[in-house]
Amino acid sequence: PAPPPPAPPQRSSPPDPEDARAEIVSWLSAKGYRDFQVDALLEHARVESGLRACAGGPGGFHYLFQWGGTRLEQLQRFAHTSGCPQLHTQLLFADNELRNDPKFACFWDATTEAGAYAALRRGFGRGSC
Repeated sequence: PAPPPPAPPQRSSPPDPEDARAEIVSWLSAKGYRDFQVDALLEHARVESGLRACAGGPGGFHYLFQWGGTRLEQLQRFAHTSGCPQLHTQLLFADNELRNDPKFACFWDATTEAGAYAALRRGFGRGSC
């Protein structure tokens, strides 16, 4: 049998915001997120980091969704890096948080972009539904 095709090359640098936007939409859509949920997550990433996967912000917050403190440590353990994780790894980590942390139930219960966005702001800000 023929050998499997090679894996796609890994990016050596983070995508620019427009490429990141396209990658985020594609990744989330492939994972079954509804259009309004994708839009809410895009807006959240735009507000948090300007869609810059390796953005650093005030107060020790980092990356696409500006993780900080314990959540940043969890992301870096998850990604097996102390540096900026690749965009798809950050999305996988965020997906895991959204699907497994009860405080995001209101994100899944939302029926509009505004409702989903409000749930993200509360959830990632350590609030709850």
